[in-house]
Amino acid sequence: MSARKLAAVLLGLATCGGLGCAQSPACREGQVASPVAAQRHPVAGHHVRSHAHNDYEHERPLLDALGHRFYSVEADLYLNDGKLAVSHLNLPWDPKRSLEQLYLEPLQARVDELGSVHGDGVPFTLWIDLKQGSRELVDTLHSVLEKYPMLTRIDGDKEHPGPVTVVLTGDAQGKEDFVSRYAQRRAIRDSNDYSPEDPPADGAWGYYALKWSDYLDASGTGQLDESQRARLACIIENAHAQGRKVRFFGAPNHPDAWRVALEYGVDFLGADDLQGLDTFLEGAP
Repeated sequence: MSARKLAAVLLGLATCGGLGCAQSPACREGQVASPVAAQRHPVAGHHVRSHAHNDYEHERPLLDALGHRFYSVEADLYLNDGKLAVSHLNLPWDPKRSLEQLYLEPLQARVDELGSVHGDGVPFTLWIDLKQGSRELVDTLHSVLEKYPMLTRIDGDKEHPGPVTVVLTGDAQGKEDFVSRYAQRRAIRDSNDYSPEDPPADGAWGYYALKWSDYLDASGTGQLDESQRARLACIIENAHAQGRKVRFFGAPNHPDAWRVALEYGVDFLGADDLQGLDTFLEGAP
């Protein structure tokens, strides 16, 4: 473990109650962060933050999410017989459930027709959860993504925004290999680990996908006490100051969790219940 990471761990233990605390560090020493509530997008409202967790498990992958005005979806990815398969497990799969057929082709068709995914000019995010980290998967994914001009393009540290941005999550080695092997690419990676001392964002790493229970209380519906809210405020303040966006996975699929996420400016609100989140965001101030 690096000296910086060790110091962060020790700080986390000191600030959250001693050796019995299992939560990862959230704040710098002495930091008191001020929450900044999410503002309604002038076109998309709060739906701009909507994220469909494991979207491919819905009856109509992508289409159900779009029907509920979601602007972000997630697909688990395996390499199966040389093809990019979307599946929860690497089981015998239906060739009609490929990354291209379920997501890339229909998204490109909508962009070609409407100018953006929803026709409103608001960017869309496609999270690809790498379930393997093999060189073959990385190379295959790079070749496939290059076929789609709608995708945000990265050239070194320079970003050329497109209607759809691909964010790689999941296997740490696979996503790191992708961004390090290809200076010119159509994807950026996240990190599933956060430190209050993380460096600024660059063309390789621009997002966090953090496990809720590693950083926040997961014992209920998502309501947080003042100490937990202070931790959340630090995470969001530090991430945004370094130019990154944040989503949490494993968060309670409940309005209490969505409400606190809006109150503290979390960038993506994840849900399995598409109708539930749609209804909540429609009524949120």
